[in-house]
Amino acid sequence: MTLTDAELEHLRGTNLGRLLDQVHLLFDRRALGYLREAGYTMIKAADTHVLRTMRMEGARITDMAEQAGISKQAMSKLVAQFAEYGFVEWEADPDDGRSRIVRATEAGRTLLAHGVRALRRAEEDIEAIVGPEATKTLRGVLLDIRSATQDGQDDTPVRYRRRRA
Repeated sequence: MTLTDAELEHLRGTNLGRLLDQVHLLFDRRALGYLREAGYTMIKAADTHVLRTMRMEGARITDMAEQAGISKQAMSKLVAQFAEYGFVEWEADPDDGRSRIVRATEAGRTLLAHGVRALRRAEEDIEAIVGPEATKTLRGVLLDIRSATQDGQDDTPVRYRRRRA
């Protein structure tokens, strides 16, 4: 198959992976902007890995890193910064002396509440662009894809560093 540069660029710009990645970055930027409007100017794009994986009841760094698709070392560094901000605290894992549990502090719970509002606002922005029906359809399609891949149909582990444009 021979492609022209124009055809190759068209395919690169319209493939589902690229489109999903671009919309994901747009969504993250909007949500992050709303968090910053709420006064959390210290939160960076990389910090969303912690926000997405923090649990009220606590979580292990290894679990958080796995969910975020980053190394334990990278997650530890991000969580240490959150601890300096006062959003999380560390405690020994009673089930595993080598592990520590990360728990949200009161300030961390407030941050998470603002984070939820920021996500809702970013979703409202998407809905304002495509409308409520298309938003509902999009959510359904994405849930179907996620469900199909979680049911063992695609058990290939994926670890990568996300590009930030």
